[in-house]
Amino acid sequence: MPTETRAITFTNAEVRDAIAHFCVKTGRIATKSGVGALALSNEGGLSASFAPDPSGPKVIILESEIAAALLLHCKDRGIPIARRSIKSLQLAKDTVTLTLTMA
Repeated sequence: MPTETRAITFTNAEVRDAIAHFCVKTGRIATKSGVGALALSNEGGLSASFAPDPSGPKVIILESEIAAALLLHCKDRGIPIARRSIKSLQLAKDTVTLTLTMA
């Protein structure tokens, strides 16, 4: 059986926007401008963290939530995502790649 693999690459700015939109939608922050500098980490699983503007406790976003934020970002922009695909994230120096594998 053939397997199809797609890779969608996001810049750090796109990841920041996606996470900001996700955090507003889930009630973690009040406005999209509330996301300060975003720090991505790949230690012990992909995660992102930021200190909300103007001040507040550090917010940590885990890999599943980053994936949800990027999927929401794709949906908002009309990028098709197969529901049955296996989804994974990889962090590179300046990008995050969402890989979709369909068997």
